[in-house]
Amino acid sequence: MPCRINDTDSSSARYQPSVRIGNWVEENCLEEDKLVNFKSRRDRGELLVEKARTLYDNFHKEIVLAAPKENVLFGAVVQLMPIVMNIMDLDSDDLNAALSVVINEKEVRHTQTISEDCELSVAPSRRPCARNSFRIVSGDDHDRTGETIKYGQKFRMQCMASESDPIMVYSGPKRCDLQQGVNATYLSRKHGEENLNLGLVNLSKCSCPDSDIPIAYTNWFCRHVDPKQRFESEGEDIPSNSPLVIVHSTTNRNLAAENVLIQTLFGPEFLVSVQNYRNIFKHEIWKNVWMISNGHQHNTSKKTGGASSH
Repeated sequence: MPCRINDTDSSSARYQPSVRIGNWVEENCLEEDKLVNFKSRRDRGELLVEKARTLYDNFHKEIVLAAPKENVLFGAVVQLMPIVMNIMDLDSDDLNAALSVVINEKEVRHTQTISEDCELSVAPSRRPCARNSFRIVSGDDHDRTGETIKYGQKFRMQCMASESDPIMVYSGPKRCDLQQGVNATYLSRKHGEENLNLGLVNLSKCSCPDSDIPIAYTNWFCRHVDPKQRFESEGEDIPSNSPLVIVHSTTNRNLAAENVLIQTLFGPEFLVSVQNYRNIFKHEIWKNVWMISNGHQHNTSKKTGGASSH
């Protein structure tokens, strides 16, 4: 009598673990292609992790500030720092906050250097580096390197990036349709109205006759922190590391450090805007009070003169 083979046993013998089923050839080829593509992108430095490492190296490149001077000079590399960040449960003395360049996460794949696609924030500053240092240049296109800056005199803030086509900090008024003149990822508000944003622009772009960003949008000037002394101080030298108000020339609004925390690629930082913040006595409060720091230790003791911290 012939022996009958169990269908289950036959199936088990046919499909051993070593037997490949399905589109195994295509899957093998796909995995090999992925590996080859990965190695090729790694060798060209196109992996996101490689780009992020390059970005961190470029943005945190150490910068040497100008030699300590009593007054602020044109051509000097400085940091723009809020005198105080009056935020609950935060010791701003150890924060060393400074105006800094920050990049949007979506732009990391396209650029790893300081460019027009970057934005600005107020970030902790352990040491001067490319992202938190700026060169002060004249606002009238004349080379005034070495001259002292006066109260009321226009200047520009140049990023520590390409020297061939300098990148400037700018702001601008809202458009006719009340949309922002400067696009930004994060927005701050005062009494429900959006504050003006800050941005970066190449100087060559501003020089074009048909440019949407006039070169005047890159101009700033300083006022004395005490409104009662502004008339007398107009035209006097600006002392380094002393409280002052930085004003955007076109909009006549002040550079402002906002108490709004945001998460960036470099960690938690604060928003920065162009807006006037004054108390009932018409004195600028802490949000509008800055200092231009070149490393010279001026005896300010964190005093803001007529500025209120409330």
